[in-house]
Amino acid sequence: MLSVDGAFDAPGLNLSHWPGNRTPAEFRHDLSTGSALAFARLPAAERARWAGGAVAIANNHYDTDGTCALFAVRYPALALAHERELLDAARAGDMFAFPSERALAIDAIVAAYADPARSPIASELAGLDSLGRHQRATEALLALLPTLLADDLTPWKALWGERVERALVERGELSTCLRDDLVHLDWTVWTAKPDAFIAGAPGRHALFGSTEQDRVLFVQETSRGTLARFLINTLSWFDLPSRPPLPRPQLELAAQRLNALESASMDGELAWRAQPTGSPSPELWFGVPELELFEEHNLALRGSRLSAATIRRVLAEVQRDALVAELPQ
Repeated sequence: MLSVDGAFDAPGLNLSHWPGNRTPAEFRHDLSTGSALAFARLPAAERARWAGGAVAIANNHYDTDGTCALFAVRYPALALAHERELLDAARAGDMFAFPSERALAIDAIVAAYADPARSPIASELAGLDSLGRHQRATEALLALLPTLLADDLTPWKALWGERVERALVERGELSTCLRDDLVHLDWTVWTAKPDAFIAGAPGRHALFGSTEQDRVLFVQETSRGTLARFLINTLSWFDLPSRPPLPRPQLELAAQRLNALESASMDGELAWRAQPTGSPSPELWFGVPELELFEEHNLALRGSRLSAATIRRVLAEVQRDALVAELPQ
């Protein structure tokens, strides 16, 4: 078996950027799709030697990078003809980047294909469990990818139009914010004017698509209180050969410190909340608790009584604490 993207105990060659991957040095890349493309560039005889008689290609989860990696291994010539587009789509999916409108559109299409409520193949997904839906959506996408990578995407605009258009607007609005790049903390801070972002705080693809840093803070003092999204990207979770990760700040500790200043309790309706620091791309915010991992927009946000300066100070402290903890004793 040849496995891509996930790091699981399948026998045979593994082409992945997940923590714990077994990808040979010859194929290492920041994206699993990049590792798969490096494999695809080999002559057929070399691919066969590395595959070691594998008769199946496997992935253990459903997403854009994994789908593109499967495509590159299964259809190497087609993949190499669209190498840049595949890498861009994978980056949009796994790293919330915004390399191009096409990349973000493809990522949205991949997500929609497995959604029974939105998928163009919804009738084929009916009655299937999540594994079955992901398998059928993957099969459909492997056939469709050559078209998505090169042709007009208008026929699928219902699946991607709103997401791309909103991200474009939000990136434009971010350019009006006060921006501060704290490179030593791998952190970008945007401070918005009170009357900006009428539709709400910007989404992940606008935020991470506008910076190379691993951590971002969007903060805005409004008449309803201070809105804040602090997010850590997957750049410090995946095994990336291009950049060693900084140690992650303990978001749970940051939430405790902010709640003490807020005089808020985690048992209350409104409080500072933190997703698990060890998850691939966690978030910290003030508001209600209902927020799934990887949500593009945070609909749980509410206004805090803390100032933007106070929030930023606490987050800077916990990030510096994490750095100090890693220093040799």
